[in-house]
Amino acid sequence: MNKKIVLLQGSFDIINSGHVRSFRRAKKLGDYLIVAVNSEALHRSYKKREPLMPYYEKKIILESICWVDKVVKANHFSPLGLLKRYKVDVYMIAPNWLHTKSKEIAYMKSKGGKVRMLHYYKNVTHSSDVRRKLKSLGKL
Repeated sequence: MNKKIVLLQGSFDIINSGHVRSFRRAKKLGDYLIVAVNSEALHRSYKKREPLMPYYEKKIILESICWVDKVVKANHFSPLGLLKRYKVDVYMIAPNWLHTKSKEIAYMKSKGGKVRMLHYYKNVTHSSDVRRKLKSLGKL
């Protein structure tokens, strides 16, 4: 039996309930979920700030989530290399990044793969919320 492989990539700077729900949803779309975590250098390159947690801590946390089968480091903004390397069948992407992923989407379509949108969940704490709170407390 061939496993249907799903991949999603992100910074996961503060792993929150929205991420976990996304992992659960992604796993329902396949048999094997790979989560690509952006490296510290990649995080800095597009967020223009230091990550709150280093990659290895995020990896440990993500590996403990029951829907996640494999955690890999993403050194490039484009996951095209990862899509090819792991022979991904379903590529999950947040709608706000669609405009930056035309090559990846074209690749997935050319091989008969699928591209699925991640949901945004309300009432989720993001790293920006934590930074704002710390700043208001004089801790940043």
